[in-house]
Amino acid sequence: MQSQPQAVLQISNLHKSYRNQAALQGATLQMAAGEVLAILGPNGAGKTTLISAILGLIATDSGEINLFGQLQRGTKRSTALRQRLGVMMQIGAASANLTVREQCDLFSSYYRNRRTVAELLDIAGLGSQANSRFSSLSGGQKQRLLFALALAGKPDLLFLDEPTLGMDVQARRALWQQIRQLKASGVSIVLTTHYLEEAEQLADRIAVLQQGRIIALGSPAELTAQISGKRICCTTALTDQQLRALPAVLQLERRQQQVCLVSQAAEQTVLALLQADASVSALEVKAVALEQAFLQLTAKKEAA
Repeated sequence: MQSQPQAVLQISNLHKSYRNQAALQGATLQMAAGEVLAILGPNGAGKTTLISAILGLIATDSGEINLFGQLQRGTKRSTALRQRLGVMMQIGAASANLTVREQCDLFSSYYRNRRTVAELLDIAGLGSQANSRFSSLSGGQKQRLLFALALAGKPDLLFLDEPTLGMDVQARRALWQQIRQLKASGVSIVLTTHYLEEAEQLADRIAVLQQGRIIALGSPAELTAQISGKRICCTTALTDQQLRALPAVLQLERRQQQVCLVSQAAEQTVLALLQADASVSALEVKAVALEQAFLQLTAKKEAA
């Protein structure tokens, strides 16, 4: 009988409060080698507190954190452990006065098992800006450099906090491909993002965090399956009031000439829609997207 592979990260019942305000309330999860785990949640859900606790930047009030099978206590992390971690924080910033090349050389020097300056410049795609100062880079270029610097030590576990913030569509998709390549090489990745499409494209599993609690955990398909309903899009002459009165309608959204409904019984809704408006066109029925699942999951928890 084969033994289960050891979890790269395991947290159990984490609690953290600031001035009697709970930031984490029993957060529990684990991840395996080569897995991309996305942590989603509205602002103030506790995402930054959770990542900071795992990295040892803050101490929790209670609970356990295991990294590579080693129990971590307080804010202490051994040098050997830190050598296996890579971190790109949303608020991260490099020295404004150092050039891109100097930044790469500095970060590479922190690690025994390091990438070369040339490798980091290639990852960042900033070879032609190697002698430019960090302060002169665009927002997207800064993000690409910070991503490369997080890989300076060839990490086994990589933390990416809003990695594509400020990037255009082309640059974002290029970085997605780099993340996929890291995953294929066995790197475990914890990703926080406000781009739900990003989580849907990259994550093996998604943890939805709200008010310091993990309220849902599963693959993108598993999370959308938790929401009973389908998305119905069409062009119709019916008013919003008439559409909301259709049977089983949960949500309504208009986009220019198109209306999109979320229904918990699509067949009933479509039948009533066609009966009410024979001129309906461009009718499409499909599964609920991750965005709708996320909104419904968090709305349900707030109402509970």
